[in-house]
Amino acid sequence: MPTALDHVEILSAAGHATGHFDVLDPAFGARLARLTDWLNAHGALAPQEILAARRQLVQIAITRTLLAADRARIPAITRERVERPIVVIGYSRTGTTLLHSLLAEDEANRAPMWWQSHQPSPPPGEQPVTRARMDLALRELQGFLEAAPGILTMHPYWDKYNEALIEDEEIHTLALYNIYPTLLFRIPAVPVMGGAEDPSGAYRFQAEFLQHHQWNLPRRRWVVKGCYHQFYLKQLFEAFPEALCIWPHRDPVDVHTSTLAISAVLYGSLTNGKIDWREYATGYLEGVRRATDAVLSDPLVDDARIVHLRFGDVAKDPIAAIRSIYRHAGLEYTPRFEQRMRAWLDSPANRPDRYGRYPYSLEPFGLTAARLREAFAAYSKRFALG
Repeated sequence: MPTALDHVEILSAAGHATGHFDVLDPAFGARLARLTDWLNAHGALAPQEILAARRQLVQIAITRTLLAADRARIPAITRERVERPIVVIGYSRTGTTLLHSLLAEDEANRAPMWWQSHQPSPPPGEQPVTRARMDLALRELQGFLEAAPGILTMHPYWDKYNEALIEDEEIHTLALYNIYPTLLFRIPAVPVMGGAEDPSGAYRFQAEFLQHHQWNLPRRRWVVKGCYHQFYLKQLFEAFPEALCIWPHRDPVDVHTSTLAISAVLYGSLTNGKIDWREYATGYLEGVRRATDAVLSDPLVDDARIVHLRFGDVAKDPIAAIRSIYRHAGLEYTPRFEQRMRAWLDSPANRPDRYGRYPYSLEPFGLTAARLREAFAAYSKRFALG
């Protein structure tokens, strides 16, 4: 039974599992070393927990190794152009998943799905994806849902299983630029996910990931989503200069009450209740306030490539919101697309309350609505959130 995590041993295990020992950028090993060093110093992991952590880290290393090996083996992947992607940005709990889901209904679009981040190799453009790969990805999602009871009430979209749409932060975690829980849920010490360690590197890797999944397949436009993109607009546009960003805005009291609650349900389960949520909420509030102030001072907020929406308008008539986005961007909006969106909205399988509703409250976090309104007054004024 291991007594500590060893990043060199993890990389060696990935090499033996794949047969590739020299395809990874040394920077990946450095990021892995920082994570394992932190877990060894602060995680207080029991032997069984160390073993579970090692297995998930080895799997990430295997996946990253295979992606690098595929890219070296098939040079045409590197020549793929990711043309004019649609990027849903903005804080979580602002309707981003709804927009992402509806945009994915356009047959001219494609969106990254769960199986693609958990079983991406070989590239789907080279050969059909085997049933075994899909089964492995599905079992991983089932394990995640079992590890976080209650999560479906807040985020029911995971019940799409292998076809569940993923956030870009999950893609970034495959190269350890982020710490996304769906890839690390067996480690009961991983910190609550934050922004990318190296946003430029994260977006470069994301571009490679999208190239991998579009190579040798019919040309379609990517629709992706992430809840930290607004903090890294410069790096996002450097990697995807043709991107069209859709940014919904919602009353910060509702946003952060909901975000704190889903964080507590998710990470409270994954860390076996090790987090003091009142203490966490205080740090969260200050950190997000500072980050939001930085966003407001970024001139790229007014870039023509960004379409700003109000959550209330999206919730009231999401199809009208998307129709206006397509008109603004000069994209073809077809009757077939609208029909598919209406069918998606009308389906009981997509009701947001299909697992019930969660009674959100600030009281368990020691915060008040007045405190949140004061902290984010500038944001509310800037985007006319009343």
